[in-house]
Amino acid sequence: MSETTPIVKPIIKIKADPEIIRIVGKKGGEVSLQDINLRFIMATMWWEGDPQLETFFQILELTIKRALQEVHPHEKMVIDYSYTANDILEDASEIMVEIENIEADGEVLEVEGDIIVLSGNDSRGFFKKLTAFRRKVKENVHREI
Repeated sequence: MSETTPIVKPIIKIKADPEIIRIVGKKGGEVSLQDINLRFIMATMWWEGDPQLETFFQILELTIKRALQEVHPHEKMVIDYSYTANDILEDASEIMVEIENIEADGEVLEVEGDIIVLSGNDSRGFFKKLTAFRRKVKENVHREI
């Protein structure tokens, strides 16, 4: 009787708090920990005048790829996510990012902790807050890295 070794699937775990987003890549006994320090990233983007949301998404995508690459080498990663802002992006005080799918060379990965909430000070006036539901932004993103 021959025993077959179970095929171990890679897993991406995401844990977010107001200051750090931790990306964990796991496969079998291998683990990769990658952190995104939000305060440092946002301060750097503000100082250099970079587009904040676009730059944040690029950093998030590359950090997920790096965590996955260390435990599951691959050529191409596909990531699908959506983000929802509580107002137009310039006025939004909260942006929710939901990871919908991650694939590495066509293999679908298990994703745990797939929602990231970015929140800041809400400096909108009463009327802007009251009518924000009309300006709410929801975008779907598909990237191949």
